[in-house]
Amino acid sequence: MGVLSVVAAVLVFACAAVWGTVGVLGVTGKLPGNRWFGVRSPETGRSEAAFVLANRVAGPGYIGAAVILAMGGLLTLGVDSDWSVLFALAALVVAVGTVGIVSGLGIKAAQGLPAESTGGCDCCSGGDDHVPASGCADDKADSPADDCGQSSCGSCALQGMCETDTAATKR
Repeated sequence: MGVLSVVAAVLVFACAAVWGTVGVLGVTGKLPGNRWFGVRSPETGRSEAAFVLANRVAGPGYIGAAVILAMGGLLTLGVDSDWSVLFALAALVVAVGTVGIVSGLGIKAAQGLPAESTGGCDCCSGGDDHVPASGCADDKADSPADDCGQSSCGSCALQGMCETDTAATKR
């Protein structure tokens, strides 16, 4: 057994431990909102409830990816060949694909939750200094697209309305 096989096996076991832990915490609803682990996207960042829901949906897939990685690590260590590192590589590719798919499902679930009202603009990332007293920048506008490009406020309500007329007609 080569050194490369041992290193590859240790790396996939480490990834399996991380993804397995994230999956279990996600399924149980105990994964705290953070910047590094779990399903993170603008949709899951809207509220704690969206983050928890997305990770509950994706959790079983994370656990499945951890099992795939663990099996790949065992095969990498168990096969006495210079090519055994390919088991770790194949397991990593399948696990990353699995996590990508279940994360997409989690994001889809989070999109279905209504946005929590914070008294101002729910989607502002730049603070309240650019928000009029009435709330979002598009509250006084004739069209929600009137504030396109002026701030991040209202971006949740816009949902693709910032396209130019020429871009919309090219579809």
